[in-house]
Amino acid sequence: MSIKKLVFIFLTVINFNVLHAQSNNDTQLWLGISAKKKFNHGFLSKFQYRTRIIEDITRLRGSFLYFTLEKKLSKSFNVETNYRLALIENLVYHRYSLGFEIEEKVGKSKLSLRPLVQYQRLANAIDIETSQQARSFFRPRLTWETDLTKKVEIYAYVEPFYKIYNNFNINWWQNSLGLKYEVYQKLKLNPFFIWQPGTTKKNSNNNLKPLQKKDSVQVGCGWY
Repeated sequence: MSIKKLVFIFLTVINFNVLHAQSNNDTQLWLGISAKKKFNHGFLSKFQYRTRIIEDITRLRGSFLYFTLEKKLSKSFNVETNYRLALIENLVYHRYSLGFEIEEKVGKSKLSLRPLVQYQRLANAIDIETSQQARSFFRPRLTWETDLTKKVEIYAYVEPFYKIYNNFNINWWQNSLGLKYEVYQKLKLNPFFIWQPGTTKKNSNNNLKPLQKKDSVQVGCGWY
């Protein structure tokens, strides 16, 4: 399959999802750049910067800085810890996470499962009960990826967000499809889209009702 055909298919999928969701969704644009560095004894560090443009790509959401440290314990198993600093509308959020990843080859493809526990809070927030800014989630992400050519790979993942302090209910899902293209040696372009369907919650009568929140479609591109 040629690169032109692959890019056309990818953009067609993005366009279909954005058009299908226009009336009910918030279309967003995510842009980012990242770098990684390998160290001895199986350690790997990553740095990433992202920015998001929300409300149908009309308003800047903020800036996000990610710092990740991974340790490879075997050929198919590694552990990781991550810190994210988010600067959103004059507010500062700190997010911490800890997890591991298991990988398995399936023919020419690769499957991976990455369970992760995440905790986020607003800087200077004290009371977790009265502040909606302190949140903890369990995020088991299942990813499939395969090489199409020596320079092109595609991937897809599904990731439910279980809210730990809410009877372990699923708060929302994150579903993604992306493409990685090696432009130069050790430099890749990563266009992607993410679909987050709207979530539900229980009211005082234990009935489910939609949150006052749109579904969201994020179209993005990153360099790393």
